[in-house]
Amino acid sequence: MGTDKKQEYSFSELDPRMKMVLVMVFTTATYLSSDMNVLIWNYTLIILLHLLRKLWKSALKISLLFASFILMEYLFVLIPLKGISSALGMIIFFLQRMSVFFVMGAWMSTNLRISDFVTSMQNMHLPKGIIITLAVVFRYMPTLREEFRYITNTMKLRGVGVNMKNILFHPLKTSEYAIVPLIIRSITIADELAASAMTRGLDLETERTSYRFVRLIGWDILYTLLIITTVAGGLTVNSILQRG
Repeated sequence: MGTDKKQEYSFSELDPRMKMVLVMVFTTATYLSSDMNVLIWNYTLIILLHLLRKLWKSALKISLLFASFILMEYLFVLIPLKGISSALGMIIFFLQRMSVFFVMGAWMSTNLRISDFVTSMQNMHLPKGIIITLAVVFRYMPTLREEFRYITNTMKLRGVGVNMKNILFHPLKTSEYAIVPLIIRSITIADELAASAMTRGLDLETERTSYRFVRLIGWDILYTLLIITTVAGGLTVNSILQRG
């Protein structure tokens, strides 16, 4: 068992509980950050987390997303009308921070074994209602991402793809074709995943067993503490620089 865990760790696979801790740390630290330097530092660490798990495409997309957020903040300052500049600045301010919730949630759900996640949450003696909710949420995110890809492919066949041109010149039609089927499919998927969870016996009062051995090891804790220390170090260094 111990050998299997070490082999997993060579592929940068953290324990699900430690992943949850990192999600909470990064979302909280980014959401509460008021300085651009801290924001860029957290963005860089998030991209590194994706690279450590060899999520190359996700790391590239997130890099472009974060870079566009930073660029837009500097461009909005150049707008001569202060009212419009302030309104757009407020919107980008929240987007810069709220996007991390979805980015880190996707990072955790990618290649996540739901059975391991449920087992680790059960070992923490959490209420089953919370465990079932979290399991459905993390199983729901990659499924929803796949559904959105199917919808966008269908939209391309109809000549209404989700791109900058259609968003600018046909915003209502683009939103209607993308959001309406996504909402309908989301409801159906949520019902199916909830039924699947019940079928697997997650709501039973008896203790759930698992084929896989899931437990914390020293490397899980060490790497998590190292990452948290790096996040805190960025906040500390920025604070010292501002005072100096």
